[in-house]
Amino acid sequence: MKHLIPSLVLVFGLVPCATLAQAAPASSPKAIVTMNEFDLKQLDLARQLIIFEGKDCGYCRQFKAEVLDHWTAPVAVVRTLSTVPPPGWTLEQPLFATPTIVLFEQGREVSRYTGYSGEQQRFWQWLGYRLLTPEQRRIAFEQGTERPFTGSNLDEKRAGVFVDPVSGVPLFRSNTKFESGTGWPSFFEPLPGAVTLHADDTYGMHRVEVRSASSGIHLGHVFDDGPPPTHKRYCINGNVLKFVPDKGQ
Repeated sequence: MKHLIPSLVLVFGLVPCATLAQAAPASSPKAIVTMNEFDLKQLDLARQLIIFEGKDCGYCRQFKAEVLDHWTAPVAVVRTLSTVPPPGWTLEQPLFATPTIVLFEQGREVSRYTGYSGEQQRFWQWLGYRLLTPEQRRIAFEQGTERPFTGSNLDEKRAGVFVDPVSGVPLFRSNTKFESGTGWPSFFEPLPGAVTLHADDTYGMHRVEVRSASSGIHLGHVFDDGPPPTHKRYCINGNVLKFVPDKGQ
């Protein structure tokens, strides 16, 4: 749902949507900052999310509680009650409702998500389409599969955690990874509550699909031929995993 901004008249020149650069590997989770007068020194010119909120906006409070309070994504976030963009930055069109989540790159709006009423995975899908590469999007949103022995993280052996490339939420610990010989990163157990399982009867097969519980992206499939103690093999596309090494690695 959307909280309409009362008596708001803004005039902006329409600027073509900037071309999205190929996504770089996710970095560490970004802090969430609140500012009603923008400080350009605290903004990330390369890629910045700004949440335009309303003072008495219940949907804004819901978005904060359900998404922002658990933020681990690799994108810097600013919350604001301002109705105009930072100085020198450009909105593609006027704001008309709150919350409006705007993704800026190089000071220009490249996409926006307007309104929120609990559809967390829809929000993450919107953000994922902007953060992921075309190959990652094919896997994540079209249930694609990378060719065996071609994906990233297959040979990753350091201690650490594999996280969702969109939400940043941890999915698997490295001590549950094992060499399956299949050509895809394999794990015998996900972190508690990190994934959801779904029946998959495509291609004439009966399989169990694995999705990220936070963003809903497709990760791979789980089979019953893994090692103890679970005897499960979570066969995961490496290109939709981001590895975060433990400190000191």
